[in-house]
Amino acid sequence: MSTTEEATINPDGSTTFNDAGDGAGSAGAAGEDMPDMGETAEEIVKGTDPALYLALSVVAFIALYLFLQMRKKTKECRSRRLLFQS
Repeated sequence: MSTTEEATINPDGSTTFNDAGDGAGSAGAAGEDMPDMGETAEEIVKGTDPALYLALSVVAFIALYLFLQMRKKTKECRSRRLLFQS
């Protein structure tokens, strides 16, 4: 008494089981056991991408570096002006 089932995967990711046997199992029960994955997929999409945090931190680091370099150059220029004023 062997029953074989054929599973069909729908475009939305859900599955449908077709019984080839005598129908001993409930064909509708297979769909009831699986939760709706649509809400879970939407929750994942709503999260912020970690690459965005990485990109923002790189931009902040570059801005800080440029700010410190500009401040260093202005200090050097001021000290040279004072040196050559005398």
